[in-house]
Amino acid sequence: MAKEQKQQIELVTVQLPEETVTTIKQHNDKLNELVNTFGQLHLRRKELEDGMTQLEENLLQAEEDFKNTNNQMQEELNVLERDYPRGQIDLQEGTVTYNPAIKEQISQSGGAAPLDEGDNLIKE
Repeated sequence: MAKEQKQQIELVTVQLPEETVTTIKQHNDKLNELVNTFGQLHLRRKELEDGMTQLEENLLQAEEDFKNTNNQMQEELNVLERDYPRGQIDLQEGTVTYNPAIKEQISQSGGAAPLDEGDNLIKE
């Protein structure tokens, strides 16, 4: 077994000036406040990131819904265009106004009547 050697160290306690103790306590308090602030900021940032993720998901869903609804409306308008070429739809009255002569001309030519630039099928 190895021989143990013990050394004695003398420790001395010295009273610090009150000003030094106060300054260190103030710094320590400030550091504790900052740690708390960092924690709160981190949590808030996480909430905002989660909110942004949800916002992005909602935005993508809204864009998809918009595209689908627009496509469905275009399909409906295409059906109406075949039955009532160059017709003007009044959504308030629920009516369509068209020229039957254009429909007859289309059926004789076997094609569709091209829309004039600026034709608006829907009147709200």
